[in-house]
Amino acid sequence: MNLTTVVLGIDIAKLKFDVCLIKENGKVKQKVFANTASGFEHLTAWLSSHRVAGLHACLEATGSYGEALAVHLFDADHRVSVVNPAAVKAFF
Repeated sequence: MNLTTVVLGIDIAKLKFDVCLIKENGKVKQKVFANTASGFEHLTAWLSSHRVAGLHACLEATGSYGEALAVHLFDADHRVSVVNPAAVKAFF
């Protein structure tokens, strides 16, 4: 990953997911979406509105809640990391 990569942090839950987009210029944008196919499409549109073509998305491995979103992002040619929640907690 180079220093100009756009990063999308995702906090996933059963009914919704919160995202934090860190753009190349360091600006941060946040939004909440429904954890549904429609929510995934709204995320795609939101990313397009911020002119994000490629990014590195990272979400915690929380059972099956994030699987469909991870696949959606991967299928859209984004880099996706699904990480162990213990590793995220240990980072801080």
